[in-house]
Amino acid sequence: MRYLGNQRSRMNYPEYRRWGLPITSSHIESIIKRINRRMKGTEKFWDQGAEPLLQLVADHLGPPQPREQFWQTRPAKLSSQRNYHQAA
Repeated sequence: MRYLGNQRSRMNYPEYRRWGLPITSSHIESIIKRINRRMKGTEKFWDQGAEPLLQLVADHLGPPQPREQFWQTRPAKLSSQRNYHQAA
């Protein structure tokens, strides 16, 4: 009850509806479930974790400007020596 009382000024749902804003987290929760099914489904194993793949997907879905800038500046940031990982 204390939390609701402290957050009362942020709970102006009629105004949020007029602005066309979502008033529930169900949209995000649904997307998270879809991602989890795809990433954590049966017979899926991630040796180094799935975080790098999730970052690539988020990069692909996001605005193109940061991604394009990254790939334009990447060659200048690479050293001449490559880091290779030995198979286990």
